[in-house]
Amino acid sequence: MADVSYYRERANHLRHLAEMTWQHDLKALLGRLAQEYDETAEDLEGGASEIRHSELVTEVEDQRHR
Repeated sequence: MADVSYYRERANHLRHLAEMTWQHDLKALLGRLAQEYDETAEDLEGGASEIRHSELVTEVEDQRHR
């Protein structure tokens, strides 16, 4: 698993790309992705040993509501 600095770097890169785009939907998507990377870094800093990707969490929750 990558260390915290990797996730922070990716988040910063995505925020930089978001600032450069003029497309509102792309800007929002890049912002959400940056936030997910930041949250992953926070989890790792907090001692998490396993990271669950948001797509997997959404899939599991969707299946519970069926």
